[in-house]
Amino acid sequence: MSYETLMVEIGDDLVAVITLNRPSQLNTFTTPLAAELDQAMKALDGNRGVRVILIKGAGKHFCAGIDVNELTGKTALELRDWIERMETPLVTISRMNKPVIAQVHGVAAANGAGLVAACDLAIAADNARIGLTAINVGLNCVGPVIPVSKSVGRKVALEMLLYGDLMEAQEA
Repeated sequence: MSYETLMVEIGDDLVAVITLNRPSQLNTFTTPLAAELDQAMKALDGNRGVRVILIKGAGKHFCAGIDVNELTGKTALELRDWIERMETPLVTISRMNKPVIAQVHGVAAANGAGLVAACDLAIAADNARIGLTAINVGLNCVGPVIPVSKSVGRKVALEMLLYGDLMEAQEA
């Protein structure tokens, strides 16, 4: 299958690699990226030639959250539906039958942090920084806070949500 915002490769070693491929936009989630990631995850979960799925980002960063340009001009109901679409791949990943590993480098912020937390394992480069940063631009990380709280616990997730700081890989 061909994607606009992802690269999907299946190796002879039964490992599928999904690369978020919007490096000039820091691999931020858009409606097409969320839909394609959800589609790809479901297809790979049903593929007998795949035993493990690795998710990584092209360029300097893993995923810097959502593309805020998609927020403009939406009504409250449209925003609610849009947020749900951004969360859908995170829910799909958390329900996968196959292990999913996040290969994190650079920034994994907001929905990017949620993506890391939804995965079964995360491998972080020394330059990785992870956080729920939406509060820094007047937003709330509604969707990502759920998988993040399951990974790090309620209190740490709340601290991440309210402070909006990025944690270094060693701390995360």
